[in-house]
Amino acid sequence: MSAVLSVALPVFAIIAAGFAAARFSALGADDAQALNRFVFRLAMPVALFGLAARTDPPGIADLGIAGAYAVAAAVAMFGGYFASKVFFKLNSAEAGAHGFSSTLGNAVFLGLPIAMNIDGWSRPFIVLMLIEGTIFIAIGAALMAPKEKGAGILANLSGALRNPLVIGMAAGFIYSALGLPLTGPFETFFDYLGRAAGPTALVSLGLFLATHKFPPVGQVAGRVALIAAAKMALLPAIALSLALALGVSDPNYIGALALFTFVPTGVVTFIMASQYGVYKTETAAAVLVTTSLSIVTISGVLWVFA
Repeated sequence: MSAVLSVALPVFAIIAAGFAAARFSALGADDAQALNRFVFRLAMPVALFGLAARTDPPGIADLGIAGAYAVAAAVAMFGGYFASKVFFKLNSAEAGAHGFSSTLGNAVFLGLPIAMNIDGWSRPFIVLMLIEGTIFIAIGAALMAPKEKGAGILANLSGALRNPLVIGMAAGFIYSALGLPLTGPFETFFDYLGRAAGPTALVSLGLFLATHKFPPVGQVAGRVALIAAAKMALLPAIALSLALALGVSDPNYIGALALFTFVPTGVVTFIMASQYGVYKTETAAAVLVTTSLSIVTISGVLWVFA
């Protein structure tokens, strides 16, 4: 529990700092939009590039957990997309944001610091981040981006591939695959700027919570509950079951997969929803609710697997 609290409590504290800054008129809604653009277009792509560039490309030993996660994430994302359309009558962009929030986890800022402190977990955890960052951020962006009239799925996907987050992760992956080093001042640049992404995104979330007029709880509770159920129960259940079925036996790989899938909805979902101007209220609420739940779920992961 202490390992989770040491990471989760600062997350809430930074959100609270942003909330307080808005309440005391130090920052406002316009500042939140500016911070969102900074994270989305610069800091987060740099952070993802630096992370991917320092990670060896996935190998044969990683195929089991990579495949298990990919299938589980696809089920959660497209399941959330279609379920939200059926139950809540959302349009395509809203349903895309719903499916994205049901899938993308807070791996970078919550899960990774924990994985880095457990022997044998960091390598498989970062491999899973590469799968998520190069595939599912692109699919999520394609689903939630405004659709051009008459544009087909390939046109929408090509637009998603211009997403700065996708470009950052993919470029880092290519850099690593080429065997290029990331050292010296070059490494320092990516470290310094990349570290700004997480705190800035969390402050922006706090500003949004303080300045946004929320609808009655009953209007969003069902949507947030469906996101939480998919992200915190369906996704990990499918991923872990498939990994065992595929013969993954290394306890470090199973533990890393469990941690990766049980982290809460990532603040990146709120940043992207804000940039696309869709489903901001629900994604913000989902980040808060699932982050609260993760204190229990991640503690369980550490108790069982660590």
